[in-house]
Amino acid sequence: MIENEYRKMRMILLFDLPSVEKEDIAASNKFVRNLKKIGFYMLQYSVYVKNVTNQSEYYRITNKVKSIVPKKGNIIIMKLTEKQYNDMVYLRGDKNQFEAIVGNNNLVFFGGDNDD
Repeated sequence: MIENEYRKMRMILLFDLPSVEKEDIAASNKFVRNLKKIGFYMLQYSVYVKNVTNQSEYYRITNKVKSIVPKKGNIIIMKLTEKQYNDMVYLRGDKNQFEAIVGNNNLVFFGGDNDD
């Protein structure tokens, strides 16, 4: 299990996008929607996270993100091992609801149709 924590990774995506002009707000909203489609979830405002299993998946997802970036703003991707990510210290507040649900699972589905 410990070895697995060093193999699995988390992609951390940080962004600062302009939000004054109508076009910029629309571009920012579209970017966030597309991030969610790729499998990112919000850790904090303008900080999104995705679990990846290996280096090749990291590069594949990075290329997907590159294809959806808006024309303005700053966007950064970094990767951490699962172990490094789990060593984060919350100085104030608790893990958000997605952190509690996702944990170190590679695939989690949110929402969808309800066949009641």
